[in-house]
Amino acid sequence: MKLRRPHTFRLFSVALLACISLNVARAQSPKGSDSASPRPQPGTKHTTQTKQGAKRKTDADAARKARDVRDAVAALREVADAARSFDDIYEVAFVQSEAADALWPYDEQAARAILRRAWESATAPGVENKIPGLESTSDPKEAAQEVLTAARHFIIKAAAKHDSRLADTFVRDLVRDSDKQSATSQGGEQDSTKQDGQTDNEESPPHKERSLSPAGFQRLAVADQLLAEGDFKSAAEMAAPVVAEGPTQMLLAFINSLRAQDAHTADALYLHLIEATRADAGTDANDILLLASPIVSPSLYTYVRGDGSTNFAFIGRIGDEEKLAPISAQVRGAFFEAAASVLLRPPVPSADGGQDEETAARYYAAGHLLPFFERDAPQYAPALNARMAALASELAPGLRDSLTSRMDVNSLSPKNPADPLAGGMDEISRAQNTVERDSARLYVVMSAAHGRLWDRARNIAAEIEDAEVRRGARLGIAIRQVMDISHSFESDEGDAFERAADLVRAADVPPEVRAVGLAQAAELASRGGKRARAGELLTEATGYAAQAERGTERATALSLVALSAARADATRLWEFLPMLVGAANESDDLRFDALFFEFILSPEDKIPYALDIPDAPTKLPDVFAAAAKLDAARTFAEARNFKDEEVRAAALLAAARAALRKSPGTTAATTR
Repeated sequence: MKLRRPHTFRLFSVALLACISLNVARAQSPKGSDSASPRPQPGTKHTTQTKQGAKRKTDADAARKARDVRDAVAALREVADAARSFDDIYEVAFVQSEAADALWPYDEQAARAILRRAWESATAPGVENKIPGLESTSDPKEAAQEVLTAARHFIIKAAAKHDSRLADTFVRDLVRDSDKQSATSQGGEQDSTKQDGQTDNEESPPHKERSLSPAGFQRLAVADQLLAEGDFKSAAEMAAPVVAEGPTQMLLAFINSLRAQDAHTADALYLHLIEATRADAGTDANDILLLASPIVSPSLYTYVRGDGSTNFAFIGRIGDEEKLAPISAQVRGAFFEAAASVLLRPPVPSADGGQDEETAARYYAAGHLLPFFERDAPQYAPALNARMAALASELAPGLRDSLTSRMDVNSLSPKNPADPLAGGMDEISRAQNTVERDSARLYVVMSAAHGRLWDRARNIAAEIEDAEVRRGARLGIAIRQVMDISHSFESDEGDAFERAADLVRAADVPPEVRAVGLAQAAELASRGGKRARAGELLTEATGYAAQAERGTERATALSLVALSAARADATRLWEFLPMLVGAANESDDLRFDALFFEFILSPEDKIPYALDIPDAPTKLPDVFAAAAKLDAARTFAEARNFKDEEVRAAALLAAARAALRKSPGTTAATTR
């Protein structure tokens, strides 16, 4: 038998050498390239050209960003200067403050000057006469003061973002001006302690409640605006001085809302409030109940009135409670320590008989908070139990039992989710005649459509007895479905955009609604990689938008289609901007900051019902902000074609802000 091992070894050696040679060749070639094309070596002409090309691109990008920033800064100065001649002082203050805010990082001196100029305009003698549209109000003078206060808040808010001392100066001026207005007012005195949203119970005496100082109220109003804009740090800094005034509903509502967005900043503010409340010798049981709300019941404030009755008030914003993170152990510990020190204080006799009221409030507060003490601060529970027993002996049995029965109420929300249409269905069942039943049904139909309960909406619409009202209900359903087409098909794949477009074409809706639906279908096509098809759908949408009635309807349709174009096919956007500008120029009273469609679903002589859609009105400046992210220079040029000076300023301002946000690294030096 011959041994095969030597022969096999030689074959293996040859194969191994071949593999090594092949791998060496591959290692010398760029990945994915032919082996005959060697990788350029460092220092060769090819690599030098590549580096030079990359540098040219980098330099070109930097030059473009610098140009955009220069153009944006110039637009801001242009807008601020133009606003000085506006007829409406509200627009004067808003535009100048917004321009100054955006300009500040690039030209602080000019921004300061703009803010001071805006403040002088908003506080000048006789400025209340520069507020149009108040003739039809019941009290034009009071309405003028409300508008002026809102205008001044814009200026304070802009200052607060960049210079707290300048903001403080404006707040002092505002309070001083308000004091003068109050001193010269011929009307009756108003209760300065009544908080917004607070209702009085005529059957029982009011409870003692801290009132915000005028400066504190103005500070929290501005802090709320900063919070709504997402500037949490500035919002907290604006509210910080109000902590010294102790716990108030408005301050706790602000802290709760801030916690839903920035728990760390809110908890620091809340901790300072706890310390201030504990150090205040005048702190009572109702103060502790209010101070407890972030820990015990973030959206509910419980208080005890003068007759010992317990009452409840909502604080904060709807939905905030669901976003709240747990409060840290340090902050919770500080609260329970402060609450114990107040609730265990010996009662102080009151000359006006307030001790009885405080006894009831302290008994309720101790019992209401006891379960939380037992969970988080058990060291205070025995003393709190003993104090409750002592307080109980001082209360009438009926009052004591009433207080005890409500100690565990921490929420007024139903424990189980309710049918969102239940209230409306009850209205239908209680209706006394056909008109009342149809009216209730129409409202339920539109509520169901708003909640995307399409089958229920259609079924209830079919029960409407009046044919004209029934047609209106079905029209409302169709309008909502078409305007919501992107949501209905967002999770679908493949040809979802075609099915969405077919649904839009088949719907019995006005042309402006069809335009918006087709534009949303174009977005679906673009997300699926069908750019050419997206362009065709946008062309189709344009034709329907042009059929809308001139004025607000056409401007709204074109705004919504343009926003879809910015997301679906940027090149098509530049076709829509001139059309949008033309539509806006045809309207004498365009609400450029709140564009929506209004459809009368039922005549007033039957059941008056108007559907305003979209629910969140679109804003013409938003279109120009979207455009500026694509091509700032081109957007500025289009914006300057608006005839109305306020519309032109709004579009330029939005475009400038967007351009600056797109190039955040560009320094002020590059703008000169």
